[in-house]
Amino acid sequence: MTDTDEPLHEVSTRDYQPADAPALAAVYRTAILETGRSAYSAEQCAAWAATADDASAWAARLQDNWVRVAVDEEGEIVGFGGILMPGQIDLLFTVPDANRQGIGSLILEDLLELATAMGAKKVTAIASELSKPFFEKHGFKLVESGEHERCGQSLTCHKLVKG
Repeated sequence: MTDTDEPLHEVSTRDYQPADAPALAAVYRTAILETGRSAYSAEQCAAWAATADDASAWAARLQDNWVRVAVDEEGEIVGFGGILMPGQIDLLFTVPDANRQGIGSLILEDLLELATAMGAKKVTAIASELSKPFFEKHGFKLVESGEHERCGQSLTCHKLVKG
């Protein structure tokens, strides 16, 4: 199944609530640790995932974003995305079991609508090796590639722009 196909289960999105922070941190860590290893070393993934370990810093990061949360029919969180206004996508993660089911696309659509409503003329994303093709498939264009440092580990990342 490709990411543009319909999800296997009914999924909807809603606004972030502060009580979601621990669950979103778990989604973030799991997504990085389980899927990240196809593009990054175990040490790089551990350093990247650790950025959600400080609960107060994580909650502050979520509060700085406009966050949309994807939930399945049982109310379980299956993904989330955040955008810093007026148009910088900061976060976009799904649980590994929900990969390639259209959930990332659903979240991205919400974020793009928010950016448009806030008057953004373009939207940027700093994407990992794994998410770069996803953003390109959704019309983002590569501007530059570089390195991000996370807890002493250097990770390749890509700046993409749409609009």
